[in-house]
Amino acid sequence: MKENNKILQLINVAWRERWTDSQWGINIKKVLPRGVSGDVYNLADCLLQQAVIGSTANSLVLNYLKHSLCAHLVSHAAVLRCIAKYDKLGRVYCVTALLEFLVSIIDGITCRIKSEESLLPGAVVQLVLWIMQIFARTLQQYEMRGEMSAEQSYMLDQSCLLIEHLTQQQFVLAMLNVGCHEELEALDRLRDLYASIKASLTNSNFTLSAATAEQQLKQLAYIDAKHLELQTLNPCPTVEKISCCVQPLLAVEVLLNPCKDTSYYVAELQMLQRLKGYTNTRLFYEIIRAGFLTLSNVADTSPDTMWGAFMFFKMPHIIKQLHALQRVPGEQPLAATDYIPELVEALELLIEDNLLLDFMDTKCSCNIIEFLLNDWTKQQLVNDVHVKKFASQREAASMLLKKCDNGQQTPSNINFIKRAEVPLSGVLKTLCTNKLPDMVNVLCQVPVGNSFELILSVATVEGRLKTFVSRLIQCNENSKQLPGELGKLSVIRSTLFDVSFLMLTSIVQTYGSDVVLSERGDSFFEKWVRECMMERNKLKNPRQILALCDDSIVDELLLSLSKPEAAQLKPSNLTWQDICLNLPGVLHHVLIAWEQETLSSADVKSILDNMKRRLFSFTVCATSFLCAYMYSVRETELLKPLNMIQQFLAPLTTEELSSQENSKERLALSYQIIRKMQHDVHPAPNTKSRLISHTPLIEQFRECWRCVAEAGHLPVRAAQTLESLLLAGGASWLVTQLVEQLLSCKYMRDMAKCMDIVFAVMHLDIERSTEALLQYVVAPLILRRQGEDINEPQSLVLARLCVYCIISCLETRSSANAAAAALKKRSRSHDDDELQGVANAAKVRKVIGDGSNENSNDFADASGTNVAAMLSTPSAELRATPLNLKEPLQSSVKHIFRVFLQFVSGDELSPKAVFVYQFISLLVECGGERVTPVLRLLPANLMQQLLKVLATDDIRVGLISRLYDLRLQGGRQAAVADLCLWRNMQLARHSIHL
Repeated sequence: MKENNKILQLINVAWRERWTDSQWGINIKKVLPRGVSGDVYNLADCLLQQAVIGSTANSLVLNYLKHSLCAHLVSHAAVLRCIAKYDKLGRVYCVTALLEFLVSIIDGITCRIKSEESLLPGAVVQLVLWIMQIFARTLQQYEMRGEMSAEQSYMLDQSCLLIEHLTQQQFVLAMLNVGCHEELEALDRLRDLYASIKASLTNSNFTLSAATAEQQLKQLAYIDAKHLELQTLNPCPTVEKISCCVQPLLAVEVLLNPCKDTSYYVAELQMLQRLKGYTNTRLFYEIIRAGFLTLSNVADTSPDTMWGAFMFFKMPHIIKQLHALQRVPGEQPLAATDYIPELVEALELLIEDNLLLDFMDTKCSCNIIEFLLNDWTKQQLVNDVHVKKFASQREAASMLLKKCDNGQQTPSNINFIKRAEVPLSGVLKTLCTNKLPDMVNVLCQVPVGNSFELILSVATVEGRLKTFVSRLIQCNENSKQLPGELGKLSVIRSTLFDVSFLMLTSIVQTYGSDVVLSERGDSFFEKWVRECMMERNKLKNPRQILALCDDSIVDELLLSLSKPEAAQLKPSNLTWQDICLNLPGVLHHVLIAWEQETLSSADVKSILDNMKRRLFSFTVCATSFLCAYMYSVRETELLKPLNMIQQFLAPLTTEELSSQENSKERLALSYQIIRKMQHDVHPAPNTKSRLISHTPLIEQFRECWRCVAEAGHLPVRAAQTLESLLLAGGASWLVTQLVEQLLSCKYMRDMAKCMDIVFAVMHLDIERSTEALLQYVVAPLILRRQGEDINEPQSLVLARLCVYCIISCLETRSSANAAAAALKKRSRSHDDDELQGVANAAKVRKVIGDGSNENSNDFADASGTNVAAMLSTPSAELRATPLNLKEPLQSSVKHIFRVFLQFVSGDELSPKAVFVYQFISLLVECGGERVTPVLRLLPANLMQQLLKVLATDDIRVGLISRLYDLRLQGGRQAAVADLCLWRNMQLARHSIHL
């Protein structure tokens, strides 16, 4: 090439005439065309070849190379590549000169033009390889000869100095990280060379002059984005002495998902553990404290028994799984012990909370720590030594309180919860038999007091709810009326049919048919639920219900109910199940006759009372049809069906109660079902509003939040109220109110506590809440209130809330059946297969039997060794990160990123731009590799615009390097472009002159 020859000639002339640097700069520009880089003509290569042509380096030509670099005639990438190609490593003086040259320029490495960006990462990789080769060759020679010359020793010292400079330059390390993802073969060679260097150092007992050199070499060989600087915005867990996130999150999840598998809760807590940076000790402490906090304010009523059951039956298994999952894959299984060390450490922290424990001791009339740990010894969470130790520490405070088993007069609900496990097993065992009298005696005792709620709570958290339901259904099937059967056996069979039907209906009302019933069940009760039962948010068409009726049976029933004396003279083959299915036809005829005044109010009352006297199941079936009917008529026509329902709720006389065995318990359960059915599907009488309360939503919310603020945590009642407000006001409204409360805090501690509770409350429906937060709340709030209270620290807390919600929503949707689950209402939903798509969920659970085993349990007790042995998978996580985002999260993230692009489109630094930086930084810091699908949606020029606006040192190369997927070429190009812009802005800002 003509220019190449001119360059070589010019180098020879410059060396002969000993030109100064400035003379070289003037003359070389005469050779190079205007605006063309010397890289096009290999200027750096030409200079370097002439500089090291002999046994020693030509310092004058090296000065020309340095001047060309400073004058931007050649790029750093070209210079580094040229030096890395020098393979005559035996020429110690030349190599040493090149090392000294590199030390002088390494602090100024950058890219000046776009074309250089793609070359620099590879050039840095080649340079590090070259330095490693120098180390490896020199040390191998020393290993063989046992000595090293002064020149070699000096060369090695210069290599150590250069390595030190390299590891101090974050930009160079970031380029090396990108280059290693680009040249995978070079990365393997780097690690092989490091292994060779380490082996030589070990074998020869040679000590490098720089004590940290070996560690720095390892850092270069195993470079990763995690090693790059990142400005930390998330609070350090050691600073956060008091946390308010675990208790409210568990309060919400136990309210919504009491039937969930243990692994579901473990996954939720793992997510929180990663966000907060908790150790297992801290997490165990927070879990137990959360249980005590919630139990301290629950009343002894049916909805709150679930928390007690969760505390005593599910929590131990959650702790065992979390402990088993802490093992790093590939390590040896955890040593078999009769206790969990981290749990013991957590209890030592808990024992210091005297106020909480004193309150619990008073509430439960026992030493609550001793009461809890005595049960945990059976599960090898703690041993007897720990029980004695912790019980003795609480002995002084509990001295005046009676022990839990000393026959106290007013035992607390906790004692009943603990004792409910035995009746549950007894009920399940009895239901397996075919002895009708035994089943009647047992089942009729279940609805007494709050026994039914206690047994349901225990069955739910122990994973035995479906077993309980399936056996009740079988019992209901076996007790169906046989035509012609009379006498005591018929009475027993009718009572068994009635009580099992009522219990099943109550369970379906509490948990939903999707949770407790199989999709294709062919039993009478399951068919009735699918076709006739009115559920919350599941309306039924009254015409379809009437289509199931048989006209002949309806006529016979009308005669029987309106004139029972005459009907008794006529033999009847009607079964109870026939009556349940045909009662809607009877009621429809009665309603029409009443409307047309063919029947009087007294006649209607008589028919309804006759219906009620037979079986209480009939009134439930009748109420279900009436509620469906009320949805299909005008508001003016609601009065009569409402009055009919009220008649079903009228009390029975003592004589009527005594006419049936165990009628009092069944009647009370039927009243409860009828009231709930009316409450769920129909507004209160004489009101046009569908809201139960006449108080405005905002006032209800403020009152509820006042209770939360005073308690310092989320009481169960408050969680239930907030769920109702979510259903009434919608996600956008509730999220807006929650964020307003968050921004109204004035102190950092209050703000952190409030954010934790708000984050937990949003899990009432995390997907819709996250969508509302990102699409409808954040941007308008920042634009409207900019300059008021959206500055520090409010903007940082708001950004953290957004990021936490995205991560939680992202991980929640990672299950295999997420798309199907999205079609269902999340509240109180239970999809058995939800976690089956996650690789490790099935391996963590210990399967001990099918539904036929009365003790079947989704988290059956297993020793720590057994659980740990199951964790042979490559990852010990229960939630996997999806490759792509699902809706509505994807649309929400795209929307907020488009808003961010508008926020940084100007040239001025504003709170909006600071919020964008905080959001992106926290997303990377808290989410790690799990937020890769989110980061893929970043607009191409968002980070570059942010760099130009945010002219501070807050943005570090660690943030930029983590934003992009370096495994993809597009990700590497974007990362290098942003890194080079960051580097040049840093050089300009700090006025670094080369």
